[in-house]
Amino acid sequence: MRLPAPLAVRSAAVHLPGGRQTVADAVAAGRLTAADASRSGYRALPVAAPGETPESLAVRAAEQALRTARTDPARLGLLVHTWLHRPAHAFWSPAHHIAARLGAEAAVPLAVHQMSNGAAAALHTAAAWLTADPGAGPALITAADTFPSPGFDRWRGDVLLYGDAGCAAVLDAAPDDRTALRLVSLASAAVPALEAVHRAGRPAGSQAPPTPRDTRRTFIADRGAEAFTAAVRDGAARAVTAALAHARLRGDDPSLRLVLLPRVGAHTLKTLYAPVLDTLLPGVPLADHGAHTGHLGAGDLLANLAALTAPDARLGPGDHALILNGGGGFTWTCAVLHRP
Repeated sequence: MRLPAPLAVRSAAVHLPGGRQTVADAVAAGRLTAADASRSGYRALPVAAPGETPESLAVRAAEQALRTARTDPARLGLLVHTWLHRPAHAFWSPAHHIAARLGAEAAVPLAVHQMSNGAAAALHTAAAWLTADPGAGPALITAADTFPSPGFDRWRGDVLLYGDAGCAAVLDAAPDDRTALRLVSLASAAVPALEAVHRAGRPAGSQAPPTPRDTRRTFIADRGAEAFTAAVRDGAARAVTAALAHARLRGDDPSLRLVLLPRVGAHTLKTLYAPVLDTLLPGVPLADHGAHTGHLGAGDLLANLAALTAPDARLGPGDHALILNGGGGFTWTCAVLHRP
């Protein structure tokens, strides 16, 4: 998405539940193999208490983001919500529930679903909305997931380890604000042929818990690991290349200070993403903030955006940072942020 004018990221926030489960304890209890623990690079996962819904976590994150942005929820023009696993209720609109809980009565609540790239799809939606009508903001983006047993095995169901969280960000047009972090470009690329990674070998309509580790294994046995790896690297490369072009930046631009990575585990990052970024962005440091959160479902991008807006963020005036994200289907998104 080529933005004709930058958009202001007024704030971003992550709300983690109080419960924690360590990787070491999971290995000791037989819920995770030592090999998988080592490949992940994770140390602990945030775990919601019984009765803590994804939407309640989203509301807590949104309240924090709105306070930081000094934005009255009654002023919101748009609320876009996303999730990976499942909302608290079937046949229901979680976006409207979150808006009602916040008192965002003037906002238009929308929901988007693009698996682990959901926050990126929500960001695209909000950016297009505000670009078409800069006076229609502020916009609130929320993402939230919980992965309780037996509906999902956060330790063994996938090659990733999954943490519970709510994430939020407030976005607006920025005609006069010279302090807020700026979203200067946003680009996505897709490889729809990879959609079978999350259904291969699984009967249509199955009500059994998702087992992405098994469907991925079946897909790769049929198509080949090398083809999968090449497709992922190509999609990520296209997203990064387009985002840099839209921002009018070269990969060796001295203002590029940081790339924040999807929270998908050390082995996946090393195998699939690091080779792409080392080629396109030589010398730019890569940051993985997943060690104490795991993969946050649809919320990784917003959680990484919160890291960039934190007081200790490593961005100075004039610096740029990239956030790379991806999700099943598959789609990859790269956002370019600028600190004025």
